[in-house]
Amino acid sequence: MEYVVRNIRQEEWPLLADFLYEAIYVPKGFEGEVPRSVIHDDPKCRAAYLGFGTRPDDRAVVATVDGAVVGVCWVRTTDEYGHIDDETPSFSISLYKPYRGQGMGTAMMGALLGDLRAVGYARASLSVQKENPALRLYERMGFRIVGDGFDESEWLMVCPVGRELGLEFCRLTEKNVPAFVELRMAQLLEEGADESMDLRPALADYCARHLADGGFVSWLALDHGKIVATSGISVVEKPPYPSCPTGRIALVSSMYTEPAYRRRGIARDLLCRVLDEARVRGCGVAQITASDAGVPLYRALGFSHNDNFFQIGL
Repeated sequence: MEYVVRNIRQEEWPLLADFLYEAIYVPKGFEGEVPRSVIHDDPKCRAAYLGFGTRPDDRAVVATVDGAVVGVCWVRTTDEYGHIDDETPSFSISLYKPYRGQGMGTAMMGALLGDLRAVGYARASLSVQKENPALRLYERMGFRIVGDGFDESEWLMVCPVGRELGLEFCRLTEKNVPAFVELRMAQLLEEGADESMDLRPALADYCARHLADGGFVSWLALDHGKIVATSGISVVEKPPYPSCPTGRIALVSSMYTEPAYRRRGIARDLLCRVLDEARVRGCGVAQITASDAGVPLYRALGFSHNDNFFQIGL
């Protein structure tokens, strides 16, 4: 579907109330209709749209199809859901249902994050219901969970925006393989591998073969062009079984972040990206052999320990 993302026009400001109502997350199993009055009665909802355009930090973009507005993404520093402080713009985003899942949300958020970066903001925030699938979009855009939001039903998320704080995320390609291999070696040595065993040629060969056939996918985090964190999945196939009807399994590996960049949500971001890749490739499950340090992250994303994991050297 062809669409255009542009800055909002003044005559379109009243649309924000309608789109805020569209953005209300309705969990599975909910019967009935959310009363429209909630966006007027809840002061935090009102703060997201009332008086938009009167504050210097009010910014918004819209997505249009055939000239009609079908989605809006906007930021404010008012006391709405997702508000952290008066220096941090908080995001709201909404699309009419027929236009979701087609890249418009990503395009709008990307445009607005770029705008915030250009005028010098350090970070942005948002809140999201913990069960809302949109969480994956926000993580792909660089937002990380920093704690509960207004209550225990939602997450509060923050994205570094300033050039000095932001990182670039990209898939591993042939040109990045040498640097990727070096970080993989650093990870193995940190985990206790024998320093005399040089696995660089074998790792480079593996990447070359399986990047080409799609059997290996990796996302990288780069700081000014330097790889500072890696992730990866290898897609394998077994005979289908009840918990994996497709038989396709994503084996997670290469989860490594340089020490100076740890505890900033980078590993979580990368893991979410490769899990999305696994879903696209039809994988029914993902498996990982986790270090003690990684266990809290994997549990937070829904991984559970499986005592039936065995292996044998051949």
